[in-house]
Amino acid sequence: MFEFNRDQQAILHLTWIAFFLTFVSWFNMAPFNTTLQAVAGLTSDQIKLLMICNVALTIPARIVIGSLVDRHGPKRVFTGLLIFTGAVSLYFSLATSFGEFLVSRLLMGCAGAGFVVGIKMIAEWFPPDRMGTAQGIYAGWGNFGAAAALFALPPIAALFSQELGWRVAAAFSGLLCLVWAGVYHRWAREVPGRAEEFPVSLENTIEVTSKKDLTLQILLIIPLYTAIGLLVWKLTASPAFPGGIWTEAFLWTVIVGLFILNALRCIKVNLPRITNGFPEEKKYAFSQIAILSLVYALTFGSELAVVSMFPQFLENTFQLTVTTAGILGSCVAFFNLVTRPSGGWLSDKVGRRRVLFVLVLGAAIGYGFMGEINSQWSLASVIGLAVFCSLMVQAGNGTCFALVPLIRKDLTGKLAGVVGAYGNVGAVFFLTLLSVVETSTFFQLIGAYAFLVLLSLLFLQSFKNLHHSYH
Repeated sequence: MFEFNRDQQAILHLTWIAFFLTFVSWFNMAPFNTTLQAVAGLTSDQIKLLMICNVALTIPARIVIGSLVDRHGPKRVFTGLLIFTGAVSLYFSLATSFGEFLVSRLLMGCAGAGFVVGIKMIAEWFPPDRMGTAQGIYAGWGNFGAAAALFALPPIAALFSQELGWRVAAAFSGLLCLVWAGVYHRWAREVPGRAEEFPVSLENTIEVTSKKDLTLQILLIIPLYTAIGLLVWKLTASPAFPGGIWTEAFLWTVIVGLFILNALRCIKVNLPRITNGFPEEKKYAFSQIAILSLVYALTFGSELAVVSMFPQFLENTFQLTVTTAGILGSCVAFFNLVTRPSGGWLSDKVGRRRVLFVLVLGAAIGYGFMGEINSQWSLASVIGLAVFCSLMVQAGNGTCFALVPLIRKDLTGKLAGVVGAYGNVGAVFFLTLLSVVETSTFFQLIGAYAFLVLLSLLFLQSFKNLHHSYH
């Protein structure tokens, strides 16, 4: 397969399956939003809050797990993450109160950090000339887990009563993670001495090479903390929030304090280096990472958000059953198998900026039309439009990450960490919008943001003279 040797194939398959199963569990609530309203007594606002909780903690989790994987290696960390995800899935399947649902979905957000672990494992095993293909297969099949959750879990639930079915389906996804944790621990191997060559965490401040870029770096971390702030805002506004005004004030103080500490660290580390000057071959434009972060907030962020709500949207708009809505709703994530790798491949063949411009434009138009959907539309046209949008954003994911390594190769892991975090920032912002506006407005606002991203692409460099050869 793609000239991979036997050991490489084994690691690739073991790792994408691990990533796939964490994604199945991560989205094991999405097909059952209306079921939880019917049998668990949750309100529509509570469901929307749970959707935000499901993606919010992925942002700090990627930072923590990124540092853990550097320290302990991807085999141990992925094994531990699979056990954790399986345990949280079982806890979710047993939840009876809104507080228990809330805790389970907050914890489940950590499952989304599995992407970082696999990136590290694949980077250790594959040479640069095959890295893109291997990472594309890993990411494509892994992200396909979201689609699998939507079309596979409802039929399992349908075998039981409405009250019991969703619990069995959620527990089943967790048991698969626990089983694969044993398989991964037994059969996965790391390459001795390779781990330190591929840092992927945000633990250390990223090197920037000008005062302008230092300012931009600080501005770029504001949305990371704002996304967590949005979660705090929604949680404290909920009647189920156990704390009072002092608890809320404490949480906001922690968020602001962490931002200030992060900003001061950026200044402390980078300002002396900038003052002393950089060799010409090390200079790069941090603005390029800022633009790609905005792109990924659109492409991956909107994908996560739409995957979370689309089955419920179809069920309510067209009066479908849970199973039918889940199967049809899976179309949003189904084509990840080919579209994410294809985005990177197209960018190599046709031109990176050109492909990205077309994909973002297509997403802007597609989401604009999705804002016009109502019950008078044919179901086929709705699914077709959703597939079109998913093709645009998923190929955009691949194209975006095909560009990141070209900015400065020795910083690729850290730069990719920032861009990757923005995918969840986008999801939190979009799902927060969904909690305060109508669904049609939700789609239209994503389309409007896509047009803003399109404008930012005018400032994206050609990548022809960037750090192709710098190591």
